[in-house]
Amino acid sequence: MRNILIVILVLFLPFYSCNSFLEEYSQDLARVETVSDLDELLLGSVYYPVGYIVDDAGLSFEGNPFNVFIHFMSDELQQNERTNWGSTFGDFFGYYTWQRQVGIDAQGVGVSSENVCWNLAYQYINVANMIIDELPEVDATNETEAKDKIRVEGETYFLRALYYFTLANLYAPPYNPSTAETDAAVPLKLTSYIEDRPYECNTVAEVYRQVVADLDRAEECLSQTERKSVYRADITAVYLLKSRVYLYMQDYANAREYAEAVLERNNALLDLNFYTETETEEGRVNVFTANSSEVIFSMGGHFLSNYIFGDTDREDRFCYYISDDLANVFDDDDLRKTYYIRNSTYGYVYNKIVWGMEHYGSGCDVSDNFLFRTSEAYLNLAEAAALGGDEATARRTLGELQAKRFRTPLTITESGNALIDLIREERQRELCLEGHRWYDLRRYTVCEQYSWSKSYRHAFTEFDMDQNPTRTRVYELEENDEAYTLALPQEVMDFQNTISSNERPERGPVQVINY
Repeated sequence: MRNILIVILVLFLPFYSCNSFLEEYSQDLARVETVSDLDELLLGSVYYPVGYIVDDAGLSFEGNPFNVFIHFMSDELQQNERTNWGSTFGDFFGYYTWQRQVGIDAQGVGVSSENVCWNLAYQYINVANMIIDELPEVDATNETEAKDKIRVEGETYFLRALYYFTLANLYAPPYNPSTAETDAAVPLKLTSYIEDRPYECNTVAEVYRQVVADLDRAEECLSQTERKSVYRADITAVYLLKSRVYLYMQDYANAREYAEAVLERNNALLDLNFYTETETEEGRVNVFTANSSEVIFSMGGHFLSNYIFGDTDREDRFCYYISDDLANVFDDDDLRKTYYIRNSTYGYVYNKIVWGMEHYGSGCDVSDNFLFRTSEAYLNLAEAAALGGDEATARRTLGELQAKRFRTPLTITESGNALIDLIREERQRELCLEGHRWYDLRRYTVCEQYSWSKSYRHAFTEFDMDQNPTRTRVYELEENDEAYTLALPQEVMDFQNTISSNERPERGPVQVINY
């Protein structure tokens, strides 16, 4: 039997540094020999680990936040202009103001690391490659191991697809059927061994084809297995991701097929008309938890709530809060205006999935980026049906979701562009602050039937040592802005100059207010 020396997992230098990410394994002695070994390696080094806050006073992290910055680039958050609390704990200035060099600080003098999430994604991809290569060499000794081997293979392909899909939607232009074959995306690394060669970016079409191929294999494997945990991918999670991928590709027939496949397995929706919030010693119980019937899959932690004004009266503790753009899309009859966001004396605050503020780490058990819920399947189906010419199904499906979210059932009569606008608004409301909005804003710009883009602004206020505001700079993301795509991390460009990056523009303020 061929064994894997774990030490080679840390040698893929073009995409990540030599971090000790296999803490449970001896890097010079450990060998993978059984299906169980591969399963442990998958769980510990391909699934993104749960992260949490472990210290109320110092607010230290256990684990690394993954792509938290996407929330700050969208139109869902705005800076707290009253306080500078937390600004040094999570500096998102470069992302929040759409700078070309996203690691730059507010003073323009310091640059923090830009490649953390890039490195992590490729780190997990590389371990996935090694598991895929090793699986044929590992024998299953009984029926249980044989089933586990199929499950491990399916989960590994699912995760590799998810990471590449995420990278493509950060560092590549949105999928445009007319340009996808030539638009540069990210490098595809599918081998488990070290390759001494310069890497170049594959095209958007090539990356998406690989994502679909991986998901096809994941579907083949996981259709033979049972759900293990909400924190492990199963066939329903595969169906939902395939629906999302095809929707982004504007392949509406397949997007619809897989959204329907999700709902055939799980069509549960929480009826907010009968939902009552409760309090525990640890704080408020979240609307969505790992035990929710809507939750299909969750991976990673929920760090976002540490940065935004949530379920507390301490407005000075948070450097961001719910934007006017987001608050204004909810009308008063929408129950989510109470349960997803909530009005307070300070403004609208986050109320959907939030840490227990008095007991950090105990208030949230689902992700702020990799949370799969049934409501997305309803929205994917409605959008795919409408853009595929079946508006009746789109209206019916959207109505089924809205019936569980509004006090008074709505009558949907919209058609054409108005129906698409309604579906997009519903998506903005329902999936708010779950990591979808930035990606949706990108893909709407290239929709062949009903393209749409918006211009919006972010104001960034600086403070003196006494917490008095000194200056506010206002930045604008314009319609169809090139900044909807991140430039490749500077560290990657410095390490390997054969990789070409996009032309994300430099960005200055459109308005400056001095105090």
